Amino acid sequence: MKHIAAITLVFFCLFNLSAQEEKEKKKFKMPKMNIGEKIGNLTGNLMTGKSDDLAEVSVKASYICSVYPPEIATSEAKYFPKGTYEGDYLASITFFKQEGMGLYEILGEVTCEGEPMEYVGMGSYLTKFPIPSLAPVKIEIKTETGDEASFMLHRTPEIEILTVNGDQFLPILDLAEDIELEYYNPEGSEGTRVRVSLITDVMGARALNHFAEFTVAKAGIQKVTIPKESLANPEIAGQLNTGQFNKGENFLIVEREVITGKEKYGADQNPGEIATSELKTVSYASIPVIVKGKQEEGIMASLKVRARTEDKTLGYEFYKPNATTGIPFSKASKFGLVSFTMSASTFKQESETSERSWTVGDTKYTQTTTTTTTYEFPQLPAEHWEYVMDRIYKDVAIFFSDNYEIDFVPVEDVVNTPQYATLFPANEELNKSKVAMSYKGTQRVNPEGIFEVFGSISSNQTADNPKVNMMKAAGELDGLMSMHIELQVAGNKEGHVVLIPKFTISISGRDENNNSKQGKYVDGYVVRTTGEPFNGDLLKTSKEELLRVCSHETILMAMQSGIAALRAKEIEMGYDKIWNIGVE
Repeated sequence: MKHIAAITLVFFCLFNLSAQEEKEKKKFKMPKMNIGEKIGNLTGNLMTGKSDDLAEVSVKASYICSVYPPEIATSEAKYFPKGTYEGDYLASITFFKQEGMGLYEILGEVTCEGEPMEYVGMGSYLTKFPIPSLAPVKIEIKTETGDEASFMLHRTPEIEILTVNGDQFLPILDLAEDIELEYYNPEGSEGTRVRVSLITDVMGARALNHFAEFTVAKAGIQKVTIPKESLANPEIAGQLNTGQFNKGENFLIVEREVITGKEKYGADQNPGEIATSELKTVSYASIPVIVKGKQEEGIMASLKVRARTEDKTLGYEFYKPNATTGIPFSKASKFGLVSFTMSASTFKQESETSERSWTVGDTKYTQTTTTTTTYEFPQLPAEHWEYVMDRIYKDVAIFFSDNYEIDFVPVEDVVNTPQYATLFPANEELNKSKVAMSYKGTQRVNPEGIFEVFGSISSNQTADNPKVNMMKAAGELDGLMSMHIELQVAGNKEGHVVLIPKFTISISGRDENNNSKQGKYVDGYVVRTTGEPFNGDLLKTSKEELLRVCSHETILMAMQSGIAALRAKEIEMGYDKIWNIGVE
């Protein structure tokens, strides 16, 4: 099998906050925006509704303890209150739709420390503190219908940049080299997360483009090496080097981040009827830098490997996002099966029509011939098909255990979680022309049809969501695997009836050491354009014969080859280094 490794880019489109008239207050003065930001503003206006029911919203509240310099002029900074300076404290809260896509402006009052917060559009409210508060600050929500909720935002320890590559003033960053960062952690900062960014301009919008993060192990002066591969895997990444850091004058931004999910709330938090919420406190530090050079492989948005046999009868493709959300297999130790479905078309007829004309005297004759070819696969009991699915699942589980030390929990541990009810019913059918079934009662992960698609949409941006909660409830899993095998009856070039297979696999995951940050281990498929001839009488009595006819060994061999190639490539491109920054 010939292997071809390719790196692909996914176009990233950045939208930012909009601004609209604040109810019963003076108009919020629109910042000057370029075309990219105007598109975001228009989109925001279309997506923002109004609500007085807190059960409809999902909340993200933020407390910035020392803001980065507004003169960096990010699109976000254009919405900072007038008179904001580096080091100021800001509080914000955004109301997303719990179900469906969009945001909400609250019909009622949103206050911070008893004072109204300024509505700046896109469901977001903002407050600047003239004097930083040493005590926690309180955001309160009261709707016109009487719903109430409140959140206490606690300060996060500040962070200080000491040197970058050994320099205190205007260090030079070469995008092809590692970065040596020296910084200071005050007492109490242990266990916080640190994120590192440079400035990127995309479609006329300016943003902090995160490219590295790590956990603080201890207080005091610390040094960390950020591998050069991180600079090729920024959060904002797209085609044609979209997301590249601004060359020349730039700013290196370091932020300390603490995210508190609902499950860790103390008695001072009162989410009321709000189903999902998340609190974030962050402290920024910055240093002007000069950026030069370029990454060896440019900007990566995703990693892809593909291969095809020389006779073009078998091929595969496996891929994952860049290392911002593409999780290396080395980070996993425990997976669970969330979905495994099968669909087989076992009866098909094809008709071909031909005509022949001739003339005798003044009479023209036309002969039409219709040839109908029927492809029919024997009707087999459900137990035969269940055996095929059982063998495929067990062999996939053995592959991950033997090669990557990743074990699978019992399927029932996932199926029996409370969150499993949010999935979609699997199709069940067994007749002459079609087989559809699922493995051990697993359901569909992906919606089908317009009602399921729209019913599954949510703007919930927190880690308090069914997928993450399912992984926690099933035994603190690192990932959830879904598989599907599709079989189509056809004829091969020798005229024999065969089943042509296509196998797909997807593994989503989370980083339990980083606020359950969600990511992807792999997406991919194996496809064959031919199949295995069979003995109809033997099929009816032998499950092993059906397993062979379903191309079991061929599919597993290609899947193993593809994932091994993807793993080798993610090591080469520095995924392990990036996910282990700061680990001693």
